[in-house]
Amino acid sequence: MTMTEPDRPGLFKRLRDYPRSLAGRLTLVLSLGMAASAVLALQASDSLRHRMFRKEQVEAALKSAEDIAHRYDRQPEKTEQVLSRGQVLGAHGASAELKMTSFDPAFSRRLSERLGRPAFVMPLLNDQCFAQFSRFPHAAGMNTDPLPDCWFVRVESGKGAEYRYVVDLWPDRSWDRHSVGPPYLELIIVAGALLGLLAASLATTPLRRMERAARSFSLVGDFEPIPVKGPSEVRAALETFNLAQERVREGLRERTQILASVTHDLQTPLTRLRLRLEQVEDEALRDRLVADLAITQQIVRNGLDLARSSEMREPWAVLDIDSILSSIAEDAGEFGHRVVFARGCGAQARVKPNALARALGNLVDNALKYGGSAELSCLYAGNDLLIRVADRGPGLDEDELTLAFQPFRRLSSGKGSGTGIGLAIAQAQVGTFGATLALRNRDGGGLVAEIEIPGIANPPDSPGQPGT
Repeated sequence: MTMTEPDRPGLFKRLRDYPRSLAGRLTLVLSLGMAASAVLALQASDSLRHRMFRKEQVEAALKSAEDIAHRYDRQPEKTEQVLSRGQVLGAHGASAELKMTSFDPAFSRRLSERLGRPAFVMPLLNDQCFAQFSRFPHAAGMNTDPLPDCWFVRVESGKGAEYRYVVDLWPDRSWDRHSVGPPYLELIIVAGALLGLLAASLATTPLRRMERAARSFSLVGDFEPIPVKGPSEVRAALETFNLAQERVREGLRERTQILASVTHDLQTPLTRLRLRLEQVEDEALRDRLVADLAITQQIVRNGLDLARSSEMREPWAVLDIDSILSSIAEDAGEFGHRVVFARGCGAQARVKPNALARALGNLVDNALKYGGSAELSCLYAGNDLLIRVADRGPGLDEDELTLAFQPFRRLSSGKGSGTGIGLAIAQAQVGTFGATLALRNRDGGGLVAEIEIPGIANPPDSPGQPGT
């Protein structure tokens, strides 16, 4: 049977799940917030700049209108001539066709206050001020957009006369080219997204450290406090997590000590009981009682082994997996057991040697007990390493595969005098170095126990993916 590669979070799955994570939500909020803030700030800056320019433009137009009115007061004929000839930059004479149909109250009031007599100002369209541009055809690429803004001014003189003229100023045409358009808008969005990713990464780094520590603690059981650093809230959470880890470790140590004490204290009365049973005259009864006592002693020892199995403080080591499997097969063969090393993988893994050896020993014992033989192999599943112990026994019902790891549970295929604790101990042992243990039925009959060690790089000359 060909197994599929274990379900691991690939790039597509990580991208799909990212929006539902805290980092994804922080990234979305920060990137959208920063982009929106930047766009609003640029728009506000454009609006403020436009208002300031309009204010300065009106002030300049007022000075021009006041200057021309004073020129009319001093030299009306000469002023009329130079305006009609276009010899004054920013002002020219008004045609007789222009009518004061409406006026700008604020502009008119301010000019009247400066002159001390009535004055009326009406904004004009560009083509009304410079009608000569509309009488000639335009060359390609030319338009009248750059024409100045202009105002029609009518001022009453002190002698009852009336002065009519037009003042003009160049406008701020950059207002039509908003700074929030392309490519600035795209740049703002990209910069906001990058800053959002950075901020979310910095904010969730302590949480990821806590997650890794929780996974490591639940799998390995070694207490390694997380460095307490970062903002005050993060430091408080890390200190609480470290305290919780230490309390769990204390509870585990206390449980193991209690079981060890109970086991030790039971040894003396069990030994006395064994001696007294030897005095029973009925030989058949004596043999049955001694056998029951031996089972009782074995259960007590196995219970202590199970409690100690997750409490191992064994140092780590890098081992050649093929060598371990071949040595197990050779040792079993010396005692007449049918154990074969069927397939190697050339892998080296960082594990706890005694824990791995004990787990493999329990699995081989189960295979020999229920199948009469054991087949050892190792292979790769992606970046994970699989160590298999297969047999040709009766196998298990599908609904019993997960129940097999419960301590002291006898399954439908159980036989003999076992205590039903071997698989539970093996699972606890592999858990001390971050591996997992699973069972599945084998094609053609039998059971396969798989130890999966995650994160082992696949070498170039690796035998490849899982086989049958």
